[in-house]
Amino acid sequence: MDNASESSHSSPDGAASQAQSRKASRPERPCDVCRKRKTRCVKEPDQDRCVLCVFHDRECTYIDVPQRRKKQKRVDVPDDAAGSLDGAGDAEPRPPLKKTKSTQTPSDGPFFGPSDASNVRSLLDRTLGLHRTVHFKYIGPSSLHEERLLDLIHRFYESGNGEDGCKFRRVADNTTFLSRSDRHTLFSGDVDDDLDTIEQIVQPHGPGLIDLYFRIVHPSYPILHKGVFLEKFARSYKEFSPPLLAAVYLLAMDWWEYDRELATNTKPDADALLRTAMKALMGVIHRPKLSSVQAGLLLLQRSGGDSWVLTTQVVAVGEELGLHLDCTNWNIPEWEKGLRRRLAWAIFMQDKWSALIYGRPSHVRSSDWQVPRVSLADFPESAADEDDKEGSTEVEKGRLLFIHLTKLTQIMASALDLLYSPDQTRIQELVATSGVQRLLELVKPLAVHLKEWANDMPPELRMEDVKTRKLCSNGYLHLSYFVTEIIIYRHVIRSLTPDTPRPMRELCREAGKARLERAIDFVEALRPEHMQAFWWFASPKSLAFIRTYGGLLWATSSTDEEAEFYRRKLEDFRWSLKVRAKGVSFVAIGLQEMDESLQDIDMTPSPVGRRHRLEEIARTRAAAAVATAASGSVSGAGGGLLDAETQTPVDSTSGFQMMPFHSAHHSVSSSSATATYHDMFGLRSESPTLSFSTATVLDLDARSASLEQQQQQHHHEYFSDGLVGGDQQQEFFYHSGTLADQN
Repeated sequence: MDNASESSHSSPDGAASQAQSRKASRPERPCDVCRKRKTRCVKEPDQDRCVLCVFHDRECTYIDVPQRRKKQKRVDVPDDAAGSLDGAGDAEPRPPLKKTKSTQTPSDGPFFGPSDASNVRSLLDRTLGLHRTVHFKYIGPSSLHEERLLDLIHRFYESGNGEDGCKFRRVADNTTFLSRSDRHTLFSGDVDDDLDTIEQIVQPHGPGLIDLYFRIVHPSYPILHKGVFLEKFARSYKEFSPPLLAAVYLLAMDWWEYDRELATNTKPDADALLRTAMKALMGVIHRPKLSSVQAGLLLLQRSGGDSWVLTTQVVAVGEELGLHLDCTNWNIPEWEKGLRRRLAWAIFMQDKWSALIYGRPSHVRSSDWQVPRVSLADFPESAADEDDKEGSTEVEKGRLLFIHLTKLTQIMASALDLLYSPDQTRIQELVATSGVQRLLELVKPLAVHLKEWANDMPPELRMEDVKTRKLCSNGYLHLSYFVTEIIIYRHVIRSLTPDTPRPMRELCREAGKARLERAIDFVEALRPEHMQAFWWFASPKSLAFIRTYGGLLWATSSTDEEAEFYRRKLEDFRWSLKVRAKGVSFVAIGLQEMDESLQDIDMTPSPVGRRHRLEEIARTRAAAAVATAASGSVSGAGGGLLDAETQTPVDSTSGFQMMPFHSAHHSVSSSSATATYHDMFGLRSESPTLSFSTATVLDLDARSASLEQQQQQHHHEYFSDGLVGGDQQQEFFYHSGTLADQN
């Protein structure tokens, strides 16, 4: 083999043959057509011709001799269009932005340079959600348009200028869209004026803000396409949807100081920019496009910008665009399918977490949301597109974060549907007839899913995975996890009654206490690299959730000492947030949310003493109490109230029903109760297992016959990353959120 190789290298024929072989096989060399057009030559897998030659149905040749190129700054652009064209103006081109790395993936298609603007625009005209002059609305199965009648139409919309008079576009069997011209919608004539106003507000800082956005925000919340956005921005700001451009500017302004050049200048007027963005958004929703969804989602991510009303509008626009459907087999470009899946899941997460933090019914039913799971293939950027500047965010980490957040949101949504739906009759009846044990059985599947989710978390998403001079956005993923835990335990604590066996009640409260302590420890352990990174819209209210949950534990305390513990714990938590709030907007807003929700509650007096006073009133006045049918309550002396059905005292100052905690033990068989509690809380002595724990390890002696003796032996262990437990051989681990045995 070695001699033959040397011989072939030494002969002219062998050298020519090898050169020809290398010429034909080198994937990095552009074909003759792409070289002349100065475009990137890309081949799809298992294709002999490049994408451009396939599109034009021509032969892909490698005959011309390459010429030496001069180095020049330019931005390569895929045929994606996440920042859509609601109107294509002819404003004077901008100077090119700073050079960026390629954002190409095999499915993206060819790259076009700035000289090929017409090619980019023609490619957009083949899309369903990013056409320049036409918008498409999904025709649902129960609409006025009968699918069988549409089958009789022989002429559907084809790619073109959108002015051919076709009313329908069919992308798959039984999937049809209405086609409408943008010119005939409300406020369509305001686009150019809105873009001019936006640009006047930020000039001359637009390029710096765009650079900030793609360095810090976009990697953590990837719903745009970096390459195409930068190419279009370098050509003309007139090619953008006004609210999308304004939203990008607004989010980037939160990191104004992270650009040395911007930091020396005065910030643009954010209020004026926001007013223009919101006005423009109300205009573009009448001609729904993917850019309308992107703009709405980004405006909702601003500090203090979350809004239930705007969230519902974004959901509605997404459904107009058919984002709730599986587009895998649709006749649209592959890159648009990936973009649609990312936006669909972004809407799903926005709706579900908004429903939680606002206490509203979700507008998205899982049965109607038929979108496949998002995968790495749906993201156009990769680690190769990462910015090396200090203060940037890792692209690869952001993709993984987005995917894992979608999975966590599904678990949280299941908990929300089960425990906090408007109709709680079923849950209440189960608890009333079977006790808290039955509730724990219901939430066991949620706990199992949480454990699996945590076990599948890649190392890149752990809190300690912080690189030098890089921001780490993992914090809002973990905070969302703790909130998911809390909403489960919050319902369990609410469900405890005086009739709950004392060992069970104490075990539930001990586990609930561990959740609170772990969540607080997580927040207090955040590093500057975490605090200064991007935190999504639910983060401020998530912080407030922790304090509200602590307030519930305080209000239901059984002793003065326990109540004082929670009062001090919450005061310390608020102080730790206060000292971290400077320059960290999500913490500052979280503090405001806390103060607004708890400002009327005085935690100085113990709730136990108040409850005892009400119980005394109940005992002395019960015989004389007269139920009032209209109000369902009876006034007692001293301002006490009795619930008409349960005759349980109600605190007239807070409106909360007070639960008396009796000191007497309930009559429960020790052996049967112990078996029941072990089964519910994962304490089966015959099968010690390691459960994912972010907070507590209950080291219980499985040989003890008494559960109360076991509870005295528990101890707490905390871990910085919240992903590991202690001794896997001998200890029972109480899963954070897992209320049942994990075998």
